[in-house]
Amino acid sequence: MKYLFLLSLLSFFQLTFAQRTYTTLQVPGRAEFSKIDPAGKSVLPSGRYVTPAGKTIRITNDPFGLALSPNGQRAVSLHDGVLTVLNLSDLQSTRIPDYAGKIPAVLKDGSFLGVAFAPDNRTVYLSNGDKGRVLVFDTEQLRTTDSINLNGNGYTDSFTSDLLLNGNELLVLDRANFRMVRIDVATKRITASIPTGRQPFGLAISPDKKLAFVANVGLYAYPKVPGVTKTNKDTMALKFPPYAAHTKESAEGVEVEGRRIPGLGSPLADEAMSVWTIDLTTSKVVKRFKTGVQIGEMIEEAEVVGGASPNSVVVGSKYAYVSNATNDNISLIDYRNRKLAGTISLKVDPKLDHYRGLMPFGLSLSKDEKTLYVALLAFNAVAVVDIATRKVRGLIPTGWGPTRVVLSPDEKTLYITSARGYGAGPNGVLPS
Repeated sequence: MKYLFLLSLLSFFQLTFAQRTYTTLQVPGRAEFSKIDPAGKSVLPSGRYVTPAGKTIRITNDPFGLALSPNGQRAVSLHDGVLTVLNLSDLQSTRIPDYAGKIPAVLKDGSFLGVAFAPDNRTVYLSNGDKGRVLVFDTEQLRTTDSINLNGNGYTDSFTSDLLLNGNELLVLDRANFRMVRIDVATKRITASIPTGRQPFGLAISPDKKLAFVANVGLYAYPKVPGVTKTNKDTMALKFPPYAAHTKESAEGVEVEGRRIPGLGSPLADEAMSVWTIDLTTSKVVKRFKTGVQIGEMIEEAEVVGGASPNSVVVGSKYAYVSNATNDNISLIDYRNRKLAGTISLKVDPKLDHYRGLMPFGLSLSKDEKTLYVALLAFNAVAVVDIATRKVRGLIPTGWGPTRVVLSPDEKTLYITSARGYGAGPNGVLPS
């Protein structure tokens, strides 16, 4: 198998102190200056090495959205205000806008991670972020051909998040209004707005097209502070936070500066950091899952305080797989029986497994459902997970901060985007 866009692992040595043996983990390039060396070993500002596997196409930073055309000949990556169109036959890329100023920007007003190809292999749908729109873009003519607005019917300030094409309709997450929107592609009409959990982020659909899965990364729905408006916010805003996290006051509210500040409710509410399943035949939420380790639970003698942050979902014929970023694990959902079916712990090395910080993000599942590929955002690698044993079979070195991983239609190539690629390189010069 070939790999594109693509870490290095830490080196270790042993220290003996006071008759006890400690394992001290050190980054290998801690005494080196940052450098970019595509032909060799790049050094990140943190001292980690980056030696990506496979071939690399250098593109704009922060590609948090990635989609392949159905025929596998083209890919589109979505960045902050930038779009990259990639010809996969010769590994050539086109940045939009280009640096020469010949190709105008199409996402200058904002963008987020949602991108999906149409069956014609040339049309893509793009999330326009806080503009609350979906843009329709022609990858051959390199121009926007249409747009679809999520605002209206009582909704304002929409924020377009993840999206996917389901036959003749688009499923689009509105991160600001905590909903999934169903849009008829032909008429551009919104046919349903379905409530989700807080800050819906990741979206997937079952192979039979009957269920949608929404991963919600938000913990709280923050209420407005009484009396604050756009015109008086500089004088009426609270001087200090009204309460500490996960306290009685934060749950129920408190009196501060002469005003009753509403509470945030429970961090364990169904709406907080959860995965919701939506029946697409009825547009109804049928189940809410709390994946990963919950706030207040104990793990390795430490109390969990931040939640699981479920962010991405991929669905097979039996299970849905959910990446829990701050737990370093994958939850399995038996969606036919509507229950959680276990956890895959992303253990990569006995010296490291006691610690946290892999941050699983993008997912891809092989067609035979035997292998799961997991982009480890903070570990600069893609984990190759054996589904049968639920163990990590190995790691694929990537660039700095892998975000998305997608299998080609023939499953001979794995496409991986990384947020920072080879790193930043030196940002200064030695005095002459």
